[in-house]
Order: sequence, then structure tokens, then C-alpha cells
Amino acid sequence: MTQLTTITIGSRRLEIHRFSGQVTSAEKWSTTEVSGGGGSGVISNGSGYVSNNPVKSKTTNHAQLLVLAPDGEERSLKLENVELAIRPGHWVSLIYAIRSGKQNGPYVAIFNHNTASLDFIPDGADKACIPFGSSLIGGSAFLVGFFGGLIAVIAGHYVLALLLAAPCVAYFVWLGRRRRAFRDQVGALTDELKMRDGAPRVTMAAVE
Repeated sequence: MTQLTTITIGSRRLEIHRFSGQVTSAEKWSTTEVSGGGGSGVISNGSGYVSNNPVKSKTTNHAQLLVLAPDGEERSLKLENVELAIRPGHWVSLIYAIRSGKQNGPYVAIFNHNTASLDFIPDGADKACIPFGSSLIGGSAFLVGFFGGLIAVIAGHYVLALLLAAPCVAYFVWLGRRRRAFRDQVGALTDELKMRDGAPRVTMAAVE
């Protein structure tokens, strides 16, 4: 574990660390959840109704990496819906962010030294840079803006609809800026990560 730097997102200070090593295993698979189907209804004396419940499916892409450091420490990383071009033998740096005063933090990105690519982990990045309370505020603003604004439009109060929608719009603008600031500051570390590419490789024979 090596600390790269400390960044500031709003009032939140984050220590950015890396764990570097060779990928010894890179597995990918997908799962699909299916729901719905069938129907219901009532027909009596030639009249009534029949309703269909449409079939819905959701596919989740999974990936699991095993990374072995030169000192023998090994870490496993499981991801969902993150596209990675990584195979066994590649040298990578797992980047994670720890809030000041905390001991642990989520993985936020993966830097592949062989391809010089930096891939962010959206869920981890959001956990690192977005306060939990703001999600509750944003959700409340969305509900008020959507349903309140819809009722106001139906009633013909267009100015009121805009006023109700304003907090929701402001939240998403704030959210986008915060995410960009985080990605920009972490992305700026790629040059430093490239210079560390000379770290010793772990041979696959040593793993066996």
C-alpha cells in the first residue's frame, strides 16, 4: 500500500492510495434476472378484461481480479458493470480513496500499466466523493420537483413548476461538478503511476 497524494473535493479530504501488482486471474461472467410474465383478468358473459404482465430482464456483468504484489500480498477485487481490458500477466495499480480520519475506503479506479489506461469504478468513486446525506437531499428534491412540478403544470402554474424543479436541477449540476472534480484530480495521477511502472513483476511460475 502506497499513498500517492491527498485531494480535496468540496470540504472532504481524501487520501489516495494504490496497491500495485500483477494480475494472476481475471474472470468475467454475466447474470440475468427475469421477472414478470403471465397475465390476469376477468371475463364474464362475453365481456371483461385481460391484462398482460410484460417480461422484464436485467443483465449484470461481473468481473473478478486477483492481484499479487511483489511482497506476496494478494488482493481480490469484484466489480459489476465495469468494462475492463485486463488479462493475466498485466501489471495494474488498484487505486482507492480513504477519508481523512478513516482506516478504509473504496476502490475508485484501476490503472493498467501495460495499456496505460485508467478505468474508474463508478460506485466506488461516488462513495468516496459524495456525502451520503446529499443523496437523501437529492432524492427528496427530485420527488418534490417531479411530482410537485407535474401537479403545478396540470394546474397551469408554470412558474411554480419551475421553482419546484430548480432544487432538483441544482442538485444534479452540483453532483456532476463534484464527480468531474474527483475524476480530474485522480486522473492527474496517471503520469506518476506511469513512472512507477518499473516495479518488479511477479512471475506466473512464482504464483504456482
